[in-house]
Amino acid sequence: MSWLAQGGRCRHCGGAIGWQPLVAEFAGAAIAATSFATLPVAPALLLTGVGWCLLLLALIDTAHGRLPDVLTLPLAVAAPLVAAFLPLPGLVTPLEGLVGALLGFALFWAIGRLYATWRGVEGLGLGDAKLLAAAGAWLGPMGLAPTILVAAITGLAAAWLSGRRRGGDAIAFGPFLALACWLLLLRQLAGF
Repeated sequence: MSWLAQGGRCRHCGGAIGWQPLVAEFAGAAIAATSFATLPVAPALLLTGVGWCLLLLALIDTAHGRLPDVLTLPLAVAAPLVAAFLPLPGLVTPLEGLVGALLGFALFWAIGRLYATWRGVEGLGLGDAKLLAAAGAWLGPMGLAPTILVAAITGLAAAWLSGRRRGGDAIAFGPFLALACWLLLLRQLAGF
């Protein structure tokens, strides 16, 4: 509201404020609205919190090309703990979460090392591996393939729409992993 009221300008210096804060606010509101429109209160609160963390990771990766450990690792650790102490319908068991996290990290770590060896440059960072580990922790090992598929399809669509059609154009993969994780967790908690 303030961004719109101030015409996208800082009230103190009058400098332009980009559109990114407005998009982030709308995305955060959409996460909460979708969660509470779809789920009972406890799972909606959980999905909103996970969604906001994933949104922050997506925004940081888009702006800086990094997925900070201070967000990815607690997100991965939280899943088995929540499943152990707050057994909600749709959550995987703590063991499934641990297996999913380990498999997710190992898969992207191995792909990243193979690509770096083959091409001589890093194509998939450890941040992506840690984010897939977090997705595996929430979705279990059976959720890894759908997460990668949804992330790959949305990432390819975004690259195509933005005109990045050459092989050398880098694109942050974290936002697409985050979106896929949130959508699949919503589906899992809602039971559809």
